[in-house]
Amino acid sequence: MSDEPRTSTRRDPVEEAVRQWSARHPDASAFRGLTALIRTYGVVVRGVETILRPLGLNLSRFEVLLLLQFTREGRLPMTRLRDLLMIHGSSVTYLVDRLEEAGLVARRPDPADGRVSLVCITDEGHLVADRAAALLVEHDFGPIAALPEERRELLADLLGELRGDEPA
Repeated sequence: MSDEPRTSTRRDPVEEAVRQWSARHPDASAFRGLTALIRTYGVVVRGVETILRPLGLNLSRFEVLLLLQFTREGRLPMTRLRDLLMIHGSSVTYLVDRLEEAGLVARRPDPADGRVSLVCITDEGHLVADRAAALLVEHDFGPIAALPEERRELLADLLGELRGDEPA
């Protein structure tokens, strides 16, 4: 063991990954952007979920409630939820199961096609979604608060460029 005092030399994990990448591969700028995006996504999700946790929600469950609230009739087919969330069908089933257990959504057969299952937001689901939205606003969307408004707009614009012509 050394008698020298320990100093904090904590490295930025993104910059450390870029250093490692650069030693093996050319042009690290795209890798840096991808790594920064993935790491930042994790930070933002953890921050937002800390805000939502008292309501029994995580970001995915909140997103389902919002999608349902944004519809005219408060309902969507399971397959449409899957497509909007860009996740596997079994993941949608899991999310809907948890929300249904909490009384925030209900499954109903589609009157136009009994083979289709509709996910419908309940009155309680509306209340919880509204409370969650109010909490996010109150906390300035967690980690997003670190950016001034014009930088938030720039971030949204840059991410929009990456999404390009993504299908709706």
